[in-house]
Amino acid sequence: MFHPRRTIAVFVAAAALVLSAAMAQGLEQTLTVQMGEMYFQVEGSAPNAAIELETGVPYTITFENVGAVTHKVQFGRGVLVEEGVPFAYGEDLFDGVRVRVVGTSGEQQFAIESNYLFELDVDPGATVEMSFTLPNSAQGAWEIGCFVPSTATAPNHYVAGMRAPLLVND
Repeated sequence: MFHPRRTIAVFVAAAALVLSAAMAQGLEQTLTVQMGEMYFQVEGSAPNAAIELETGVPYTITFENVGAVTHKVQFGRGVLVEEGVPFAYGEDLFDGVRVRVVGTSGEQQFAIESNYLFELDVDPGATVEMSFTLPNSAQGAWEIGCFVPSTATAPNHYVAGMRAPLLVND
């Protein structure tokens, strides 16, 4: 016997499953961060503006070095200083987080998967893509920074302001 209420309930439940699966498929967030001399910039934002991420969401972030020098990108908090010069973070955001990094070095392409990421070295004109999902334990205030040391012609990138807040929300 045909029961309209049951038919509607089954239809609604099936539609919810399809919608849920579609949303899960489209959950991945993509972000492009351009790097130049002394800045990180997400399209539509000011240079070195805060970057916000959420836990439990798959991300693919593309880093494009539009500058003239190599940048050493780190993600962490608690800046370590030696002889008055910042050189790294004391706590790394991607410690214990599965990360996939794909890019080019010179003319060679590479792909790396790891449960730890300390630093991305991005040459001028290069693009590096990283994919990850942050766990709930990553919530809080972090920072993205470049720790290229001083040279005779250029200052330490971090000291010169190449850093931005990285906020991880639930």
